[in-house]
Amino acid sequence: MGFHPFQLMQFQEMLETFRQNHPKFPLFLQAVGKDGIKEGTIVELTVKTPDEKNYCTNLRLTSSDVELLQNLLHRKL
Repeated sequence: MGFHPFQLMQFQEMLETFRQNHPKFPLFLQAVGKDGIKEGTIVELTVKTPDEKNYCTNLRLTSSDVELLQNLLHRKL
């Protein structure tokens, strides 16, 4: 799967806006990336909507998950 150069530029702009809106999130990812990305780690995600609906899931990281996440974190996306 490839990105058209214009799509990649738009994505980078959106990512920078996200970073500006949520400056603590990249710091959180850095902290987790230092020692929290190991096979067997459980990642939990909870979403609470403005109308108070809750969604929660979790997953146990496999070796391929760890490889993917380490690559993403090293690219500083």
